[in-house]
Amino acid sequence: MPQNLALADVLSRRTREGELYEKHPDASLTCFACGHRCLIRPGRSGICKVRYNEGGVLYVPHGYVGALQVDPIEKKPFFHAVPGSQALSFGMLGCDYHCGYCQNWFTSQSIRDPKATAQPRDLIAADLVALAKRSGTPVLASTYNEPLTTSE
Repeated sequence: MPQNLALADVLSRRTREGELYEKHPDASLTCFACGHRCLIRPGRSGICKVRYNEGGVLYVPHGYVGALQVDPIEKKPFFHAVPGSQALSFGMLGCDYHCGYCQNWFTSQSIRDPKATAQPRDLIAADLVALAKRSGTPVLASTYNEPLTTSE
């Protein structure tokens, strides 16, 4: 289970059943969201710390963001797509990488490192689209953590 139990409890209320997994007869499961292909036993989480097995069901992050900001498109890897525009950047908490040089440690490692804790903000996909329209940003960018961690 995640080490930062207070944040883990907060996040556990913002989950739903995942889609990218295979169930096994012993109630363990294999998660296919990222390249780690975690074998997750009941009561445990994957390497990302936000995808977990409860009773043989994979629960995944849903309905929140850990960070939200309008950024210049030039900060994104696809800066050439709409040069000079803005992108509504969002990310969730947790990550399947542990990069010591991560510029987004505050959100990506929030469950591993109590000093990095970011709090979730309830938001669904429709809210993100509405915010992008209101702010005039033609691009939505999943960032601040490895997007596959929260792919559903």
